[in-house]
Amino acid sequence: MNTIVITGTNTDIGKTYVACGIVRELKNRGMDVGVFKPFCSGSREDAEKLILASGVKDTIEEVNPFYFEQPLAPYHALKLEGKTIDIKKCFEAFDILKHRHDLIIVEGAGGIMVPIIDTPKGIYSFRDLFSDLASDIIIVASRDLGTINHSWLSAKICDEAGLNVAGFIFNDTKPVEEKEPARSNPEIIEYCSGKPILGIVKYNDKKTPWETIADKILK
Repeated sequence: MNTIVITGTNTDIGKTYVACGIVRELKNRGMDVGVFKPFCSGSREDAEKLILASGVKDTIEEVNPFYFEQPLAPYHALKLEGKTIDIKKCFEAFDILKHRHDLIIVEGAGGIMVPIIDTPKGIYSFRDLFSDLASDIIIVASRDLGTINHSWLSAKICDEAGLNVAGFIFNDTKPVEEKEPARSNPEIIEYCSGKPILGIVKYNDKKTPWETIADKILK
């Protein structure tokens, strides 16, 4: 395993926060971890945070080869901005980083089925990109009401594409009361999807178990 993708059940689910936490922990263990955020929309802030967390010397253009001013899915943003995407350049950028570092953490945009480009075979989505990158997947989800559907669907789509889901990390982007349904949702998702809980990241919790999460990922 030398490529790990951080995807999510939705946008603003905390993928970058989780990715940076994992990267810092692995870096603290002496690992050479590269980061790759192939598509940014609206801002390059996520890619900049990944670079800072990893301490890599790679440029923002290497880490984030495709940037759109509109905060939209790449598929729509490139149409509005009159741009095109050569997906081969994405693979080339990834290969450079993959050979430069021992492990690459890739962060997606939005969820697994966010569209990227049209192809003669149909829409090319992040699911297809992650399949082509031969990645292991970590799904970032919430514990809120409605998460069971989003989370189970995301895992099922990965399974159908032959992608290995390493597990779920549940990230609280706001204070969450330790009562139903938040208390039971992670276990229900684990049971329904067959994918393990890698960790629960509580809102503003300085005791987040990044070490335990990293141990589970590396297994």
